[in-house]
Amino acid sequence: MSIRTVERQLRRTSEQIANLRAELVFLEEQFTHLSEEAETARIYALVSETPISERTHQRAARHANVIGQQRNQLVARLGQLEGQQDSLLDRIIGRLN
Repeated sequence: MSIRTVERQLRRTSEQIANLRAELVFLEEQFTHLSEEAETARIYALVSETPISERTHQRAARHANVIGQQRNQLVARLGQLEGQQDSLLDRIIGRLN
């Protein structure tokens, strides 16, 4: 594989990493907000002991869990791309030596 091809792949991978990091910041903010909301709903459900408050808590907890799972998947994808980036950098360094 030519060095230009590797450089192109490296640029593309770097762009993907930057985009995913920006998305991760957004998901982190959402997760924090939804987790706090779920915790507030949980406390309210404990105090009020009504079916409606319990459903509200369950719904809020589900939303927080979904965002948490998306965040975890994104972190895993970032790890893969960073590994790919390291491999591409190693190829470039290997060709320069």
